[in-house]
Amino acid sequence: MSSDEKKAFKCPECGGKGVPTGKTWANTSPMVLMGGKIIIMGIVQCEECENKFRRKLKEIPLESEEAKEYKKDKEE
Repeated sequence: MSSDEKKAFKCPECGGKGVPTGKTWANTSPMVLMGGKIIIMGIVQCEECENKFRRKLKEIPLESEEAKEYKKDKEE
């Protein structure tokens, strides 16, 4: 887990601390042809009320080395 994934998020139900559960998926921004980004989304669970919600965990520019590695890993 990278430092971005360990970031705490505010729960929309109780305002408590939410942490990523590990379930993630990638979305591509609609402006792909104009230098878009890969957006990593994930499920976050509140430590207090156990509520689960979705949040953006990370944005990666399409031309970066990290994005190329991510795409290569997903193709395998």
